[in-house]
Amino acid sequence: MSKSLDDEISSSTYPRLLGTACLDQCSPAIRRIWEYWNGLRGTRQMPARKDIDPLDIAADLLPGILLTEVLQAPPWLRYRLVGTAQVALRGRDPTGQPVQGNYMGAHLGIAGDDVMLNYRIVIEKRIPVYTYNPVAGALPGGGSLRQVPLRANSSLLMPLSSDNSRVDMVFCFSELEAP
Repeated sequence: MSKSLDDEISSSTYPRLLGTACLDQCSPAIRRIWEYWNGLRGTRQMPARKDIDPLDIAADLLPGILLTEVLQAPPWLRYRLVGTAQVALRGRDPTGQPVQGNYMGAHLGIAGDDVMLNYRIVIEKRIPVYTYNPVAGALPGGGSLRQVPLRANSSLLMPLSSDNSRVDMVFCFSELEAP
């Protein structure tokens, strides 16, 4: 028998905060992307993909954006849009690829179960998930992954829904820095 979502959340040690719990401690960049998402939803529980206009997103935030499509059959989640800094962190562009095996940190052996649980929380609870697990990325040109030219400090995953009921996309932003 599989665990309930709440049981999985309570037994996970992955560093995450649910809903708006992160707003008192997140970076200004994370706060700005949350305010953008929150402003789009208005009185709805969550905005739709069609509400997002890249021209309305601050230019300094765009490289850290990611859109993930929620599918009704395996592979369940697929990257639809991957910002340039997200691509650089991974050392390749996962656009069109399933999340499983292509998520940020897969190259470092970060457990996919925790990453997939973050998505599951967003999709089933229809709330944002803030993660603060720094991940080192690839060197430009695909060099050694153990050296750190780019790093993600934290990420915010937010639900999107075309019918304000079923989450059909996840809007993600990762705060990235070059050392």
